[in-house]
Amino acid sequence: MRTIAVVCGAGVATSALIASRVREHLDAVDRPARVVSATVMDLLSPDFRADIVVSTVEIPPALGIPVVSGMPLLLQTTPDVTFSDIDRLLAQLDGPA
Repeated sequence: MRTIAVVCGAGVATSALIASRVREHLDAVDRPARVVSATVMDLLSPDFRADIVVSTVEIPPALGIPVVSGMPLLLQTTPDVTFSDIDRLLAQLDGPA
């Protein structure tokens, strides 16, 4: 099962809100994935594993984890863009069916 880490600079409540919205989307499209709230420091830990990061803050590209902007989910502006990016990345990671 893939892991999606939600990282926010605004605090735990913000990442929990975005994580909830990501979970709801994944349930709606019947795509299993583990969604966890994390900090930037978590991402830097050698023990932390995530396949995708949804973030409201800048994440260093050197981490080698695909990053999707979480701002549309937080602001409720264009959440479909974030969901589309998540779906596309999960499909790429899973490869052909």
